[in-house]
Amino acid sequence: MARTLTAEAPSGPSSDGGEGGQASGPDTPAHAASGALLAAWQRTADTAGTDGGTTSAASAPSLAQDVAGALPLGPRTALVVASLVPDVGPRAAVPALANDPALSAMPRPEPRGDEEEETGAAPVEQLVVIPDRKNPGAELVLGPDGEPLEDTGLVLDDVDPSLDPEDFEPGVAAAGGADAGTAPYAIPYAPDAGSLRVLRSIAVRQEPRRDAPPLGTVAQDMRVRWKGDTAMRGPDCDAWVQIEPRGWVCERYLEPNFREPRVRDLPKVREGELTPGTYARVVGKRVRAFPSLALAKARRKGVLLKGSVTVQLRGQVRVGRRTFWRTTDGQYLEAKVLREYRPSAFEGVGEEVLSELSAPFAWAQSRAKPDADVAVRVAPDAKATLETVLPPRTLVAVRELSTDGHWVLISENHWVAREDLHVAWYTPAPPEVGPGERWLDVDLEAQVLVAYEGERPVYATLISSGKPGTDTPEGLFRIWVKFAEADMTGNGTAGNDTYRVATVPWTMFFQDDYALHTAYWHDRFGEPMSHGCINLAPKDARALYTWAAPEVPTGWSMVHATPDAPGSWVRIRGQVKPKVPERKVTVAANARRAR
Repeated sequence: MARTLTAEAPSGPSSDGGEGGQASGPDTPAHAASGALLAAWQRTADTAGTDGGTTSAASAPSLAQDVAGALPLGPRTALVVASLVPDVGPRAAVPALANDPALSAMPRPEPRGDEEEETGAAPVEQLVVIPDRKNPGAELVLGPDGEPLEDTGLVLDDVDPSLDPEDFEPGVAAAGGADAGTAPYAIPYAPDAGSLRVLRSIAVRQEPRRDAPPLGTVAQDMRVRWKGDTAMRGPDCDAWVQIEPRGWVCERYLEPNFREPRVRDLPKVREGELTPGTYARVVGKRVRAFPSLALAKARRKGVLLKGSVTVQLRGQVRVGRRTFWRTTDGQYLEAKVLREYRPSAFEGVGEEVLSELSAPFAWAQSRAKPDADVAVRVAPDAKATLETVLPPRTLVAVRELSTDGHWVLISENHWVAREDLHVAWYTPAPPEVGPGERWLDVDLEAQVLVAYEGERPVYATLISSGKPGTDTPEGLFRIWVKFAEADMTGNGTAGNDTYRVATVPWTMFFQDDYALHTAYWHDRFGEPMSHGCINLAPKDARALYTWAAPEVPTGWSMVHATPDAPGSWVRIRGQVKPKVPERKVTVAANARRAR
C-alpha cells in the first residue's frame, strides 16, 4: 500500500531541542551545519569524483543553481545509517500525450519458427479459457462466436474531455427539446433514484453548457449523487445536472439507479498489487496485432507493429498449442512475442520516517553500478580498509565532507564515496509557494524528489529524469492536469523509431506534455532514464498523485487545475551535466624545424 501523505500542522521543536521536533529557524545549530555542508558540497562539485572513488560515467556533480543561503533544517543529532551493520550482505487543452518515457532495453527475442502454421498433425482445436492467475475469479469468457465477451467492469475507457459529446453521437443535440439560442434556465429535477449511474466516461463541465471549460472526467459506471432539486435546460441539453462534488453533466449520459452512490479510486488496483494490471513489451521483428481471435488464429489482417510497443494485458486464451493474449484495446497477440514487466517495489520515505532521519540524508547507490553493494571504508581513501558494504538504496546520514570533496562521512570512521550517494537536501520554498501549500522539489543532479507542505518535508524518493539529449526542463511549474491512466506515444532518439506505451498510471503533467508518472518498465530510479519526463516507482507515483493538487474526486479518471483549484508547484533544478573526458593533445616532436 502506498504511504499516506498527511496534511497535519507542522510540529514545533521539542522542549529540549532534541530530535523530537523539527526547528526551521535560520539560526539553529543544525541549520548552520547543514548550510556549511551544502556550501562545501557545491564548492567541490567540479572536482569530486576524480580520485579512486566510485565515478559516474554519465554525469558530473552539479547542485541546483537556485539553492542559496540557509536551509530550514531541524536539529538532527541521531545517527542515521539504516541497516548499517558490519555483516551486511549482498493548459486548458488536453495534451497530445507524446511524452517519451524511457523503455528499458529489450532482450534479444527468443528464437522463433517460421510465421506459417506449425507443421505436423494439427491437434483438435479446443478453446480453453485461462483465468488470470492474479485474480482467478476474472476470466476471459468466450461467447457463442468464440470471441471473448466484453466485461465493462474491468475496463473504464475515457472520452477526451476536449471533445464534445455530439462528436461521438451525431444528431443527439438535435433531439433536445430546447430551442437553439435559448439561454439555459432552471427546471425541476427530482429523479426517483438513489443515485445516477454514469453511462460512459464523460467530461464534467464548469458550467451547464457544452462549450464550458472541462473540470475533468467522471468514469463510466460510477454512481454519483446530484445536487439540489433543479437542473438547467439549454439549447444543447434538456437537463444539465449538477453532480457531487462539483461540475455539470448532461442528463443523457446519466441513468437513475435505485442503489446508493458508489465511486472508487482510479485506476483500480487489486490488493497487494503495484499497478492496475499486467504489462508486457512486444519483442521480435515484424510482429502483428490482430483485431479478433479468429483472425489471430488464421494470422490474417494483422496490423504490423512499428517501433517499441508496450501493451496492457487483459486475459489469455489457449487455442491448441498456441496461446493468445488480449490487450485492453481489444487486440490479440501471441504469447511468444510478449515479455511481461515486473514493476519496481521501491518506495520512498514518508513524513514519519523523515522526522527520524538526520538532515541531510542520502540513499547509498552507485551511479556507475546501481545494482552493486556500496563500499564503506574506515577513511576517506579508496585504498583504505573496507569496513562493510551497504545494499543499494540504504538510507544513510550525511555528516561531513572530506577536504577534497570526494568522500562523505556517514557515521564515525565510516566513509562512502560521494558518487555513491543521492542526497536529499532540504530547500526553502520558492516565494510563489504559500504558507503550508503543497509543492514538489526535484533535484536532477541527485535524482531525488522531496515533497513539502510549506517548509515541512513530508515525502522523499528517488526518480529518473531525462537522459542527456532529452533533458527534463528546469524551472518552476504548476501541475495543470492529472490522469489516472494515460497512453503515451512519441519518437525515440535513434532514427525515426517510435514507441507506444499503454495506460501509464498516475500521470501528472506540469509543463506541456512533460509529466511526473509511473514507470512500470524499469527499476533504475536514481539514474537518468527518460526522454524528459520524471519517472517514479509505482508506489511513489500513486502516493504523490493522491497528495498533490489539484485533488482528483473519487470516481474521476482525470482532472484539470483551475484558478479556484490550482495545481501544486513543481520546481526542477540542477540539470545533470554530461562528464566531458579530458582532451589529450599529442604534439609531433619537431615535425618541422622553425625557420
